[in-house]
Amino acid sequence: MGPSGSQNPIVDAALVCLATVILLLSPSRDNVAVRSMARIGDISYSLYLVHWPVLVYVRAAWLEEPPALAIYAAVAFSVVASSVLHRFVERPFRQGFVASRGRMASGLVAATVLLGFAPSVDIGAAESRVGFSESRRINYGLGSACDFTSGSPPQEIPEACQTTDRPELLVWGDSFAMALVPGLAKTVGEAGLAQLTMSACFPAIGVAAVSKRAASPSFGEDCIRFNDSVLGILKNRPEIRTVVISSPFDAPDSKDFMLLKRRDGTFTEVETSVDGAVEGIKSLVEAVRALGRRVVVVAPPPVAGFDIGDCLERKVRGSLMLGRHSDCKIYVIDYRRMRSRTLELLNQVAVKADVEVVSYHDFLCDDTKCRTEIDGKFLYRDSGHLSYEGSEIIARKTGLAERLIRAAR
Repeated sequence: MGPSGSQNPIVDAALVCLATVILLLSPSRDNVAVRSMARIGDISYSLYLVHWPVLVYVRAAWLEEPPALAIYAAVAFSVVASSVLHRFVERPFRQGFVASRGRMASGLVAATVLLGFAPSVDIGAAESRVGFSESRRINYGLGSACDFTSGSPPQEIPEACQTTDRPELLVWGDSFAMALVPGLAKTVGEAGLAQLTMSACFPAIGVAAVSKRAASPSFGEDCIRFNDSVLGILKNRPEIRTVVISSPFDAPDSKDFMLLKRRDGTFTEVETSVDGAVEGIKSLVEAVRALGRRVVVVAPPPVAGFDIGDCLERKVRGSLMLGRHSDCKIYVIDYRRMRSRTLELLNQVAVKADVEVVSYHDFLCDDTKCRTEIDGKFLYRDSGHLSYEGSEIIARKTGLAERLIRAAR
């Protein structure tokens, strides 16, 4: 991050070049520009010490990127504070004397307060995570054993990943599917539930969404094999009548992903597209129906451009939060803009695969905003996943298990 606060290096390079040009073209040292640049040079070490904690504090107060005015104000404050630090602390030490003990003490106190901003922010964040570890723990559904790893596709449903010996409902998908499970498990009753999920593995047949930055290039192939294995398990478990698939379905909306397609036993990388993802999901739905089972799709919960779990935590603690998201609610217009392609994908899946897509929208949202907490309970654990409590609250208040079974076809 450069002096402008921008992540674009061109802006910061331009500022450095401009300053250099001013110095080179200035006719004399009495020039205002030269004196100003020299003054910045004098306080540069103090500015180096002060600016970082100030900017960290300002950024921590906003859930999203702070407005330009806030950044400029922070920079201006840093310059003023640096001048004070340089005048009353740095320069006396450099000159080897202290003109006034009172003035020196005041300077040291001011410096301590300023430099204390950064560690206080970090410590506050650490304490916050510890205090809310239960509400914000990773939602694995029935347990971490049900988050299958790359290279180890399941051959059967582990005992820990089913609530009865003969479950009638199967939840299939990635980490968003895992987050559905706690609420469904508490409300599905004697019908029972099984969970077959793999983090970041798109629920589809013959296609996988893979991050271009993935550490393992073979993940896409492993994901496709995982989904094949789930289909094989389903074939051998006739008691399972209803299959629920869930995911954020957002890979086609990101340039950071590509699609891996399997054709005649070979794997080919292609650019992400709504049509390619829809075909993969449609193939899954058709394969499940070919086994005589019913299918329903669950859309992801509404999201925003900030960490909802972190916002809720800071709100409870009374931490300073600025900006329009300080109430931690999600603006419907923002959500629809951010997930426009995901919503388009789900609409196409509903039509082309003739499958019901069940959404949280009607329960959580009105015309303008979506709730992120109910009765003081966090519905989200992070920027998009439901918390354990949130999963159960939504399932109970919406009759989700019964609704999914009715909607499946």
